[in-house]
Amino acid sequence: MYLSCDKNSKCNNCGDIVGGLVTMKVNETDLTKYEGLAQLNGVGLGTCIQAYIYQQELVISSVKVLDECCCEL
Repeated sequence: MYLSCDKNSKCNNCGDIVGGLVTMKVNETDLTKYEGLAQLNGVGLGTCIQAYIYQQELVISSVKVLDECCCEL
């Protein structure tokens, strides 16, 4: 499920958890905070991802790399 980048989309809340789902641009803190994130293929600094967060832990198996990062709009 990819979110649109329209002004009224959930991307306006980039970094916020909405219904357990977060859209974010990966930074150094994320790579160290979420175990296993740095090992995922295609994920690095500046990568835009969407994933579920459960009890403040990123669910690594739910990570999807997004082509466009609404966080930059």
